Amino acid sequence: MNSEYKENFESKITSFEDDLYGGGEEAKERTIKFVVFRMAGEWYGVEIIHVKEILRKFDITFLPSVPDFIKGIVNMRGNILSVTDLKVLFNLPKTEKTEKSRLVVVEQKSLETALFVDEITEVTEVPVSNIDPPLVTISRERAEYILGEFKIDSKLVAILNVEKIFMIEIK
Repeated sequence: MNSEYKENFESKITSFEDDLYGGGEEAKERTIKFVVFRMAGEWYGVEIIHVKEILRKFDITFLPSVPDFIKGIVNMRGNILSVTDLKVLFNLPKTEKTEKSRLVVVEQKSLETALFVDEITEVTEVPVSNIDPPLVTISRERAEYILGEFKIDSKLVAILNVEKIFMIEIK
């Protein structure tokens, strides 16, 4: 987990402890909402504060001479967005667009991109105490893009580092 994100979690836990041991009000653990989606049989989540929109119907326009992880561009009501295919970055099998495919438009400060995902499964609220650091067995290609993880039923969901996605170096 990167240090800024960890400090954010720790401050939320500290606030929780203050609430727990503080006044006579009933203490409630802090939670974070995530949009959970599947890519090539693996589960990922993005904090909902980074999700601007989810596009169900879209046409991706191919662009020549762009890095492999840029699937193309899409016109979102006059706003042209790049479409990022994280499967390329994570060395996952490529998949084509299906009825369940979606574009998750994410933003960080003034930057926006659309993430191409196989399907969105849910929006869930996770207690901060249920978020763990990423597994040490994650490949190096993926590790820098993963902040932590949590479980939903039997699924292990990796939390994407949206800020890092916008800092991808073109090789």
